[in-house]
Parts: sequence; C-alpha cells; structure tokens
Amino acid sequence: MSDSPARILCIDDDDADRMNLVAYLEDSGYIVLEAANGRAGLDVFRAEHPDLILVDLRMPVMGGMEVVAHMREEAPGVPVIVVSGAGILEEAVEALRRGAWDYVTKPVLDMRVLEHAVMKALERARLLDERQRYQERLEFEVEARTRELRVSNEQLRSTQSELEDKSLFLETLIESLPNPLFYKTLDGVYIGCNKAFSQLLGIPREKMVGRSARDLLPDHAYAQIIAGDCPSGSDAGEHSCVFDILGADGHIHTLALYKSTYSDSQGQVSGIVGTFLDITELKRKEAQIVHQATHDELTGLLNRFGMRQHVDRLIVGGQMSFALLVIDLDDFKTINDSLGHALGDRLLHKAAERIVELVGSQGIVGRPGGDEYVVLLYNVDAEAAHAMARRILDIFTDSLSVSGHEVYISLSIGIAVYPEDGDDAANLFKCCDIAMYRAKEEGGARAQRYLAAMQDVITSRLALEKNLRKALERGEFVLHYQPKVDIRTGAVTGMEALVRWVRDDGTIVPPQDFIPVAEKTGLIVALGEFVLREACRQMHAWQKRFGRLKMAVNISARQFQPGLPDTVASALADAGLDPGLLELEITETTMMRDLALTVSVLERLTTGGIAVAIDDFGTGHSSLYYLKTFPISSIKIDRSFVRDIPNDETDATIVTTVVSMGRNLGIGIVAEGVETEAQLDFLRSLECPEVQGYYFSKPLPPHAFEAWMENRLRV
Repeated sequence: MSDSPARILCIDDDDADRMNLVAYLEDSGYIVLEAANGRAGLDVFRAEHPDLILVDLRMPVMGGMEVVAHMREEAPGVPVIVVSGAGILEEAVEALRRGAWDYVTKPVLDMRVLEHAVMKALERARLLDERQRYQERLEFEVEARTRELRVSNEQLRSTQSELEDKSLFLETLIESLPNPLFYKTLDGVYIGCNKAFSQLLGIPREKMVGRSARDLLPDHAYAQIIAGDCPSGSDAGEHSCVFDILGADGHIHTLALYKSTYSDSQGQVSGIVGTFLDITELKRKEAQIVHQATHDELTGLLNRFGMRQHVDRLIVGGQMSFALLVIDLDDFKTINDSLGHALGDRLLHKAAERIVELVGSQGIVGRPGGDEYVVLLYNVDAEAAHAMARRILDIFTDSLSVSGHEVYISLSIGIAVYPEDGDDAANLFKCCDIAMYRAKEEGGARAQRYLAAMQDVITSRLALEKNLRKALERGEFVLHYQPKVDIRTGAVTGMEALVRWVRDDGTIVPPQDFIPVAEKTGLIVALGEFVLREACRQMHAWQKRFGRLKMAVNISARQFQPGLPDTVASALADAGLDPGLLELEITETTMMRDLALTVSVLERLTTGGIAVAIDDFGTGHSSLYYLKTFPISSIKIDRSFVRDIPNDETDATIVTTVVSMGRNLGIGIVAEGVETEAQLDFLRSLECPEVQGYYFSKPLPPHAFEAWMENRLRV
C-alpha cells in the first residue's frame, strides 16, 4: 500500500448515519466514497478500487450480506467491516463467517472505536499484502534457482556461481529485514533465521539452527509457533496468530506471527517460512482506546457504554440478580453556573468519590456523563437496593467542600432490579431513568423504585410531546384573549393573550397538560415566539377599532435569554405595532434566577418602550429591594391570593399589603382570578387599579372577544 491516504467506501442507506461516518473519517484524514445501497456500492468499488469497505447489513436493492459475498469472490484481500445495529447480532456473526473482517455496532457512540477497527483492518491488509509480495518474491527466486539446477553439466560452473550469488542475495535480503524471520523443515527443525529473530528470543543463531521450537521456547509460545505447521503438500497454506512472549529484554512482547509453506521443484511442501511483527505498542494503544471508550475522563469511572457492557456480561452469565441505581444531582445547573465549570467538575469528582467509598465491594459505580451516576449492586433484591439508595441520600446531607465553598447537594435516584424490571441493559437503564424522573417530579432528594405504571405515564407524555411538535408544524395553536378592566371606571384597559391548542378534530388540549411538556422539551421557545408574534399582529388589527389598549404576553423562563429583546423588536416591527401597546408578563421566579441577566434584559426592553409586569406575584422568591430596582410597570397578584378574599384574613392581608406597596412605589397592580362580586367589592375598597378574571369574561377567541368588546362599548 502507498503512503497516500487510505480510500474508504461507506455503504449505508441511512443518510444521517452515512454522513456522520463520512464526516468523521474525512476529518481523520481518509478519502471517503459513498453509496446508499449494496449494488451502488459494488459499482463504486469496481470503478474506484478503495482500500476498505464499511457496510450496513440491512439496505434496499442489495443488502450488506450480499456485498460481503461478492467481495469474498472478487477481492478477498480488501477489508470489509460491517457497521450495523446491535439488534442484528446473528446477521453480523453470519457476515463475519462469510468473509467480513470486523463488526462495529450502530449507532457508533464513540467514533474512536470505529477508527480503531478501520486502522486494525488496514494494518492487517497491509501486512497480508507485504507477506504475499514477499512470498511471491521468494517463490520466484526459488523457482529461478530450481531452473538453474536443470542446466546441463557444461553450464554447471557458471550456474553454480549464479546460484551462489543469488543465495547470497537472499541471505542478505532476509538478514536486512527488520522483522524477525525464520525458516524450518516440516519436522520443525530450524534451518535458519535472521538476526532480528535471534535477538528477539535471545538465542544465538548457531544454537538455534538444527534444533526445534520444542527445545527453545516455553510451552505457551511453542504451542502458538507450531500451530498451522503443515505435514504434507495437500495441507500447504498460510497461518497467522497473535501471542505474548518474554523477550530477551525482559519485557513481554505481543507478536503477530505469519507463516506459510514453500514447495520444492516437484511441488511438494518442503518447509515453512515465518515472520513476526511486534505489535506490542499497537496492542497498548488498542487497550488505551478501549479504556477511553468505556471510561469517564473526569472521574475514571465506567461510562454509560462501559456500564452497559458490564450489565450485559452479568445477564449473559445469568448467575445473579442485581440492581441498577441511576443517580442525578438535583438542580446541578444552578450550582454549576454559580461555581463555574471548573469547580463544578471538582464537585462531580468529589460526589463520585463519596458514592464509590460507600458502595465499596458491593458493586461498581459509573458516570454516564453530566451530573448523573450509575450504581450496579451485586446479588441484591429491591429492598436491599432501596436501602442502599437511602444510604446514598444520607451521605449527601453533609456538605461537599470544593475549593473553599461548602456546597449542599441533593439527589434523585431511580431504582430497577434484574430480572423483575427488565431482561436487558437497555430496558433496565430505561426503567431507572423513568423512576429517577418520577423522583424529580415529586420534588427530588428521594429514591424511587421503578413501577410498571410509570411506563404508561411516560408513554402518554412522549405521545403528547410528539403531537405537540406536529401541532406547531400544523398551526393548531390559537390565541384567546381575556380583558383587563379599570376597577374604578369599568373601562377595558387591555387584554392578556393566552395560548390554546385546538386539534384537527376540534378537541381542546388544556394548557396545564401541554405547557409543562413544552417547557421541559424546550418547545416553549418556538411556541412562545408564535404567541408573541400573533398577539402583536392581532393588537395592531384591533388598534383602530378599540383604541390604545395594551396587549399582555407571557414570557417563559426558557424565553428569558439575552436574545429576547431582539425577538420582541422583530415581532413588533413585523406587525407594525407601537412598543407602548405591548406588555410582557414575567414570573418573579424567572427574574430572580439570574439577576445580572434580568437587569440587562429588562433595561433593553423598557428602553425600547415595552412595559414589563411581574406575573404570579407572591408565589416565588422575590426581594423588595430588587422590586424597587427592576424597571417594572405593574404587578399581577396571583389568583391563589384572590380566590378566598375577603373571607380568608391571611389572603386579605396579603392583597391589602401588595396593593398598598404598589401605590407607594408607583407600580400598577392587577388582581387576577376575580370571579365574584364580593372579591371585586373588596378590591375596589382597596383602590386596586385593575382587575382580571371570569367575573368579566373568560378568555375568548378573537371573534368572540370582538363581540364582547362591542357589547361593552355599547353599555
């Protein structure tokens, strides 16, 4: 093979998988050819003659198994590596039996595993090619020598001289080879070797010639080095193997041995020639790559791939029950943002050490990534697993000291037990994740055993998420509008835009069902931008008809990012709406999450003429100091405080205080959830400026809101 980059043909009908492989291999310096099915792949091979083929097994037109069969017939020396899903192991084994060189499971989680397989196959092909060329050269010389022996006696002297010259050339050639080489009789007696072979074993050549491997080598090396020796011409062929041997330097060497027979002038096998390649360093690098592929770089623990391998081995062994615990740090993002990523990594390392120390020899601990750990407990039932989970929770009641910071963390733990909860690694990890997320939903800082009923909840949630994505694409979301009223005059001062999901069949999905899913998946960003743009468009359409009312739009925590002012400005510009007619409602929890971000975003919004209201006031963790500092136009009293006034003295006191505070600070107050005349009278007595609720109107679609407004104006 030349020194130019190896040419690799990638055959896969999955465009995404093929593009990922092509991109990685090209980044690794290879020249990559592509084909989307087996037939096209064979056409490319015959035209371009690549050095190696990566092929998926299941493809249209022609599958990978047929490609392997064709390659075995057409070019057996070209490596074929099967890259296919882990679920078709039997087909992969059959492909290897038919001539494939290696098998890598898809999806390829760590491309270094694939690259190692490619490097190993190319190296093996190169060595086979070198051996073939050497064998052909040796046979050529032997045949030339044999022909010369047939020369008549008259030419014997000159022929003898030529043979001696050629013999000297061969000896020089063999001696100059950097790889150890030997040749011996069929009985195993060494005829000769080069200096490299003698140095490897630490045995002088004069002591080696005339003796057998049995006399010279330890038992394990002897068994390897004579494997494949052929006693007769009918058994002539090639043999290769890999084994370890103690070298003369006192170190263990991993050797690849390649042997073949050679024949006499009558075509009878007369001896064996072999050469070694010291692959010690290659094996070391291979072990390093495998370690990197199965271990977490930060903690040195097994990663998700390594843990899955370990679980698979336990299941195949079938000799014990065991439990999996998936551990997730609660609200680690906030801690990481506060400490910085470097200290966050130290915290993760210290947490891992604490868990490893507790688990000890009862199991192994892994870190799949992020703020998650996995504990595999041997020979335990569900009760023992839950007891260990409680002990893990207990050891984190004490703080972790990280570079002078005392950090308290809590954990959410999901538990699954083999074989009750799953019969393979994938299902067990899935069950653990489901249980862990249930623990988080219940407030975190707890352990939760997987229950079959949880799967139904997850399935329902996934279906809702899928339908939510489709609903965004299909435009199934609409806005309803609820008016805000001046409590003194009864005039409408504005409206709040509220999103509703109306499916194709006319059914309405309640906001409390889909909003949490949208927030969790991040779809709330796209949904929120739709609400913002549609509300601005509708307000512009209503401006001439109803005057300068103010449109209120809710902003989620996910939307509250540095780019929010630009998004709002774009929506206003596209709708042609005056910024003074838009009010953004933001929860106090969102505002208090990152104070520097809040100040920056609010200043940009209010400088642009946009009003900002604090939504659900009193339900979060606000500070009166920041309330005074933030450029807030109004406060919305949460409906939970309005619901029981005036009968509930505590709620009445809270509402009275908030209204008074707003008046003293010069901040507008809107009471949400007003449904009764008694509530309205109480708020009127406090001189609460604005109210909103079902007492006046439920949220209405545009045409119904217009009719309500027309009727209101007439009254």
